[in-house]
Amino acid sequence: MSKIIEFQKIKDELVAVLNNNERVKKILLTEKITLVEGFVNEPFRRELSDSIVVSGPSVPMIMLLGESGQIYFFALKALLPHLEL
Repeated sequence: MSKIIEFQKIKDELVAVLNNNERVKKILLTEKITLVEGFVNEPFRRELSDSIVVSGPSVPMIMLLGESGQIYFFALKALLPHLEL
């Protein structure tokens, strides 16, 4: 059975961790950011080819959107290592 993590259930904990994150503090010195309320699964590959791969390993991430249009990605497991993914 797959483990389901709902964004709204971990949002407060995530915001608390982000507020104490040194990288986020540095970003806030230059621009306002908004937490995108959801997850992104960033795929990764062990080889490069010209083929399109539909499934495979991925890193669950969250996004912060800067007012400049810059998107900052943070690995969910790095922020909340106790989560079972």
